[in-house]
Amino acid sequence: VAINHHRSLSRRLRRWVFFGDFEIDHGGGPVEFDPPDNSTNIPREALMDMNKHVAMLPDEFRLPLLMLAIEGLTIPEIAEILEIPPGTVKSRIFYGRKRLRDALESKRKRR
Repeated sequence: VAINHHRSLSRRLRRWVFFGDFEIDHGGGPVEFDPPDNSTNIPREALMDMNKHVAMLPDEFRLPLLMLAIEGLTIPEIAEILEIPPGTVKSRIFYGRKRLRDALESKRKRR
């Protein structure tokens, strides 16, 4: 249990930027950062469509999907919070993604 808790915590901490790290002296020279990755830029319209379709999902699919994708929780953590079996969480995430994909594909075909 302790190892799983540590792994979960370390996954969450990797997502945060600690601004104190930027103040560390790195030998007097400027600190070089990687250039921004433009391959992950999503057009605003597509993002708004996604948000609209996510909001239209029933709670039973939307909640586990957002807990996994946005909050970074694991399947067992989601199952514990929602008080449902882990298999049900996996199923709801699968069908939630499927509904989103189908809705976005049908919209793309209409264009």
